[in-house]
Amino acid sequence: MKIALICELVDIARGGAETSTVEMARRLAELGLDVTIVHREQQSATSTAPGVRFLALPVRGPTRLRRTYGFLQAVNRLCRRPPFDVVHAVTPCLCAHVYQPRGGTYPEAIARSLAAPGRLPRVLRRWGRLFNMRQQFLRRIEHRLLTRYSARVVVAAISDYVRRQVVEGLGFPAAQVRVVFNGVDIEPAPPGARQSLRARLGLTETSGLVLFVAHNFALKGLRELLRATAAARPRWTLVVAGRDAPQPYQRLAGRLGIADRVHFVGTDVSTASWYAAADVLAHPTWYDPCSRVVLEALSLGLPVVTTRYNGAAEVLQPGLHGAVLNEPDDIPALAQAIERCLDPAVRAACAGDAERLRGQLSMVRHARELSALYQDVRGRR
Repeated sequence: MKIALICELVDIARGGAETSTVEMARRLAELGLDVTIVHREQQSATSTAPGVRFLALPVRGPTRLRRTYGFLQAVNRLCRRPPFDVVHAVTPCLCAHVYQPRGGTYPEAIARSLAAPGRLPRVLRRWGRLFNMRQQFLRRIEHRLLTRYSARVVVAAISDYVRRQVVEGLGFPAAQVRVVFNGVDIEPAPPGARQSLRARLGLTETSGLVLFVAHNFALKGLRELLRATAAARPRWTLVVAGRDAPQPYQRLAGRLGIADRVHFVGTDVSTASWYAAADVLAHPTWYDPCSRVVLEALSLGLPVVTTRYNGAAEVLQPGLHGAVLNEPDDIPALAQAIERCLDPAVRAACAGDAERLRGQLSMVRHARELSALYQDVRGRR
């Protein structure tokens, strides 16, 4: 069966949905499917995956909107006389048979990003969203796909949170939504990673180490986590890993008097090694359709504190795997949840369930469920 995966950008350095798309394509190819990732020609090098073809559509234009518009027009021309049995769209396009909004729906993503605190007042950020013409264009394409073309589209939601966005938020028929829960590929850290990284930070085995991993610090709740770190007793050390600009948060840590306990480590060490070194992953996100870092941490036995605005929270059993907060900015609740997860008994219980979770949360399982969905879609057509 020939599958087209439509994803405008596939540079895995961007993380998130693009990394998942490439991993998903590789696992689908391993199942014997003929997979082509259709993407926009980019300046930077794109990703590679064994057994997967990458088809770069040459698109030019003076603005991001014009390039995205040109890409979707080229996709529609490519699929007009179908060379593919199933068109699986990650970027919304009108020729899709399967739509998988790996970033959630555009209305929900916009609303939740505006809910998060930012350097600009919320009203200015709202106006900025209105004039983000590329985002508004994709929102309209998504709405059109899920209304005018709803009779032939199946939505593969990566969490129940995304299913609700599609059904309750956009009025898409519930019978045409299949929850294919997100998956991840993650290998354990090499032996000794925990000891070496903790020694690098000057920590003993019993010192509390909290990990935060993100590339968008504001949306994923770093400001709130710093305030919880300042308020908490007993004290813990916080490691912040990711590519976002650290300076505003370093200044906040200084004002809160915790600069000596917060380490911004960038991306110089593998995330798996930091999972091994940490005692808990704190991810007090304002929005995540189904966070990869949470699924990775749970797969490796690391307890997690996150929020109800994260689809990954649906597999987290409070007490066994960590805690789910109602709101990211409930600082006392965030501090208390992290304190509870620093109990070695919680880490031991979560680690004891890691093998089961690795199977449940694997990208292999995700690809198998998608393959079965493709068969259904092709049969109905």
